Amino acid sequence: MADNLARKIEFNPNKQTETETQQRLVLDHRRVTWSAFEKSLLVLGTLITLGLMTLLVSSSISATSAQHELTNVQQSVAKKQSQVSDLHQEIGELTSSARMNKIARSKGLTLIEKNIRTIH
Repeated sequence: MADNLARKIEFNPNKQTETETQQRLVLDHRRVTWSAFEKSLLVLGTLITLGLMTLLVSSSISATSAQHELTNVQQSVAKKQSQVSDLHQEIGELTSSARMNKIARSKGLTLIEKNIRTIH
C-alpha cells in the first residue's frame, strides 16, 4: 500500500470561482412587487381592522347611551320613592287620632268611652 489516500488539491488564490464570476442580483425591497396573495391578505386585514374599529365605537356609544338611560331611570325611581314617602307621611297625619278628635269636636261630636270596645 504505497498509495497516498490524500488527494492533491491545487489551490490558486488568484483564480475566481464560478460563483464569484456570476453577477449578484441585488433586490431592492422598495421595488419588489406584491403577490396577489399578499395584496388580498392586506386588504382582508384592513377590512377586518376597520370592521372591528367600527364595532368597538358603536358598542361604546351604545354603552354610554344605556348608562345615561339607567341614570335617568334611577332619578325617576328616586323621585317616585320620595313622593311615596311623602304620601305615607300624609296618610299618617290624616289618620292620626288627635286630628280625628279635633275634627269631631269642631263638628260638635263627642267621644263616649263606654261605647268603645277593644277587641284582642
